[in-house]
Amino acid sequence: MPFSPAPSRPTNLASRTGRAAPLFAVMAALALGGCSWFGGGSKTGGTALYPCPTVGVLNETDHVTLLSGSGTDLTDVVARAEIGQIVSKCEYDTDAATITVDLAFNGIAEIGPAAQARALNLNTFVAVTRRYSAFDNKQVYEVPVVFEPGQRQVRFVKTVEGTVLPYGGQADGSIYQILVGFQLTPEQLAYNRRVSYNPIR
Repeated sequence: MPFSPAPSRPTNLASRTGRAAPLFAVMAALALGGCSWFGGGSKTGGTALYPCPTVGVLNETDHVTLLSGSGTDLTDVVARAEIGQIVSKCEYDTDAATITVDLAFNGIAEIGPAAQARALNLNTFVAVTRRYSAFDNKQVYEVPVVFEPGQRQVRFVKTVEGTVLPYGGQADGSIYQILVGFQLTPEQLAYNRRVSYNPIR
């Protein structure tokens, strides 16, 4: 699956002088449904601000539909899920010439008529791309979701801390883009492209 630099939700990260806000504040913003962005890091001993990498959701991977067997009808839906908002912070280490990025994203899942169990794992990913280079790095993460009896929908939050990126010379955080999404099978990606998606409400 190609990593197109076209996030389905825009980002607006601003770097600040000093230590970035702790990630628990980032998680709180997500839990409250707010859209807050945190940046961090500054040139040691100075006031020049360094930019954080932009963060977004990879186009066509912001939602997933889990189906039973080879079925494609609405009655074959085991579950649906979608990614909501992303928040992040970064910190520069000028001695090591690295940027450390922490991020979190939230979402919602909905159980379908074909579900045989009330617990499932959603496969998500975090990928790093860099302009003007073939460099990329991708990590897949499982997000467990449990629907309590009588519960049709459940919200989730995933945090990914400690992504370390190099920088130097004229290169800084602005050359990087961090993309998140659901790790889709070819069939799931084809389904997303073929079937109009109705957001979970």
